[in-house]
Amino acid sequence: MRTHSRSERGQALVMLTLSAILIFAVMGLAVDVGWAHFRKQAAQAAADSAALAAAQAAYVSSSGSPVCGTKVVCQAATPCPTSISSPPSNNLLAGCLYAKTNGFVASGNQNVTMAANTTNPPSAPGAAVKYWINVSVTETETQLFSAILGNKYLNVGANATAAVITGGSGGCVYVLDPSAEKSLWETASGDLESPCGVWVDSSSAKAVYQTASSKINASPGGQVQIVGGYYQTGSATITPTPVTAAATFSDPLASMPTPTYSSTCDHTNFSLSGSGTLSQGTYCGGISITGSGSTPVTFNPGLYVMLGGGFNMAGSVGATGTGVTVLLTGNSTYSYQGISINGSGSYSFSAPTSGADQNMLFIKDRTQAAGTDTITGTSGMNITGIVYLPGDALTYTGGSNASSQYTMIVCDTLKLTGLTYINTNFPSSGYGFGGKLALIE
Repeated sequence: MRTHSRSERGQALVMLTLSAILIFAVMGLAVDVGWAHFRKQAAQAAADSAALAAAQAAYVSSSGSPVCGTKVVCQAATPCPTSISSPPSNNLLAGCLYAKTNGFVASGNQNVTMAANTTNPPSAPGAAVKYWINVSVTETETQLFSAILGNKYLNVGANATAAVITGGSGGCVYVLDPSAEKSLWETASGDLESPCGVWVDSSSAKAVYQTASSKINASPGGQVQIVGGYYQTGSATITPTPVTAAATFSDPLASMPTPTYSSTCDHTNFSLSGSGTLSQGTYCGGISITGSGSTPVTFNPGLYVMLGGGFNMAGSVGATGTGVTVLLTGNSTYSYQGISINGSGSYSFSAPTSGADQNMLFIKDRTQAAGTDTITGTSGMNITGIVYLPGDALTYTGGSNASSQYTMIVCDTLKLTGLTYINTNFPSSGYGFGGKLALIE
């Protein structure tokens, strides 16, 4: 039997020692990497919660419409203080407090910085970013086993951006027919300006149909989302280039309640030729306004229920109404009809800015069958609020580009016949317009 020499036993011992060192080094590296991964997850949780807390505080303190001031802060990246009063004095300090609660403070081997509205706006496809918070969380970890290899420290960190965004579920114009060709149809003079986005649900290869020099412009903040395709002739354009929607989408206002109303008739087959003043109530057989006049017809604030008959305006008299909601419905006696505004006068209607019917301007009762609607006018046309006509075919021109105007359109199909502005100066809250909180980066 062969015996091992002393030198052979020594070599074996050296090999065993080296192998053990290598095994322990690998094990140590695995432990360090695992610990670093755990701390990175913790840092990400702290960054996410801090960003959302700061955005939430800004949203609440400003009733959903953040403007830099006493409680809503806009500043470049600044480290969080180590001591924070409770309650925090501004929204960024609220974010710092949440980071601290998650175990991260701006001291020692940790650093937490908060910034708001000082960088370029982050991207939020299909929506407009109103106010945003950038959070950076870093931590220097002392290595354990892998320090043997010369790596004494490892930096881990995370970033998060939360924002108050506007534009419904991603846009201000929703055309919901699932298959129609020319679902959104622009004629030669069509010009849709909607920086908060346009969404078309039709799967047709010609879901969007444009002729001549018509255009759709959703820049700078919105997208044009189309489930199907688009067809253009002449010099028609869409800006930015349309995005193919990943899947069909549903009515973004499906949860919006239909205004409650009395079916008792306050007026029956109401008609007016020339100027006058109207008050809220149930108009059985609708409203018909024609003729001319030096003073537009005035609609006092309130809910106008068109129980059949529709909302009809022609002639040159024009009309104006602030804080107005028009509900289109019907029953077995008075059949449903839609909107017909096509006079040569100036029309200016705006929805309530508070209350149960906040932001609701023209609203169709969902229980009614499909219909048609026309809202066209002069360059003085100013439509401010939600135009919600599920199942209806809408022909629309909203010529005014007043900075105070905000509009959201939801319909089955949409034909545009002229210059149409869909602005994004939304009020503080309400269906379709209020700021929404989102963690977007």
